Amino acid sequence: MSVANLVKGCPLFYEIYDNEVEEILGDCVVATYETDDYIIKQGDTSTDICVLLSGEAKVTVEKEGKVKEITTLAKGDLFGELVLINEVERTANIVAIEPCDVLILSYETFYSYYQKRPKIFALMVLNVTRLVTKRLKAANKLIEELNYQNSQN
Repeated sequence: MSVANLVKGCPLFYEIYDNEVEEILGDCVVATYETDDYIIKQGDTSTDICVLLSGEAKVTVEKEGKVKEITTLAKGDLFGELVLINEVERTANIVAIEPCDVLILSYETFYSYYQKRPKIFALMVLNVTRLVTKRLKAANKLIEELNYQNSQN
């Protein structure tokens, strides 16, 4: 199966034509991780945006020596997108639950589309904005639920 077929449905490529996705993929690399490998380590500095092509990974955060699992990532999920808003220190761990293939798009490559393919750049920025907004809404809903539960105690 081609990488282009693997990224279909990924929110980063929403509304981008297949031939344009192929062009973007030509500027990316694919890395393979084994079970329990860190794909991203909390606190590290990196400028890569990633898409999980295969396998599953978990998102964890470490605080005061304790590790808390936040969520699970599956095929097509995007992560590391906060680098696009100058957040280069990783805020969580991404750990492979099983062998994973990960598409890696560097910050520099992402922003190179501003000059060479402005339409593609605009769509990718819009898509990342949609994703971040969706995650923010989910976080706000969780906060509201926790505040309600707290007020009932």
